[in-house]
Amino acid sequence: MTLRQESLTRANDQLVNAVLDRRLLVYSLAVGTTLVSVTPSNAEVLFTPSHAVLRGYSGRLGIDLDHDGSDDFMLFIRPVPCCSGYGSAPGLGANGGASNKVATTGPYRFAEALNRTARIEQGRPFAAWAVMSSAFGYLLWHDAEDKFLGVRFLINGQVHYGWIGFRSVSVAYPVITAKLGGWAYETQPNQSILAGDTGTASSGGMGSIEPSSLEVLSSGHTAIPQRRKRNAP
Repeated sequence: MTLRQESLTRANDQLVNAVLDRRLLVYSLAVGTTLVSVTPSNAEVLFTPSHAVLRGYSGRLGIDLDHDGSDDFMLFIRPVPCCSGYGSAPGLGANGGASNKVATTGPYRFAEALNRTARIEQGRPFAAWAVMSSAFGYLLWHDAEDKFLGVRFLINGQVHYGWIGFRSVSVAYPVITAKLGGWAYETQPNQSILAGDTGTASSGGMGSIEPSSLEVLSSGHTAIPQRRKRNAP
């Protein structure tokens, strides 16, 4: 190959590479624009779908809202006071420990069964633990469907608000069955959240607590193995 041929070949390769680089740049910009356009509009809410079921007359289920590897709340089925304090019966409740709290109906340790879009914020009564339902005496969560438990908890010492969603709660003495739909929290400290808000781009930002595959994907790559683990028998 002559020197002239080598120069022409080198110039042709440079031209091809320049064209390819330009096409790759245009493609990457187009893909980046597409990815930005499908990002959920309400990214401040972190939603974790779940089909977990707590059933029996005793048992417990840990809820890790912020995915830090430790449970923020514990749902339990255990004997709770009933019959004007003269007896006990299996009851469903939630425990937040020393720093985390659940929304209650007032000075009594009864958890409030919130409707969808109820606002969870500062000013609501909260308690470290509360009874949701029992075989006798407390009926707000009996045969409940599509209800939410409001919560407040700490991340790095800052208050965050969230919810735990229930597809249904039923009592067939002595067995209590609680079917979950997922949970979510507001990532901005001291920011209120609406019960049922999943942070997706659906109408009004309100998703279903019967999670869809799209909602699982919107929760990030960790939600898929977590859902498999929670759905396991």
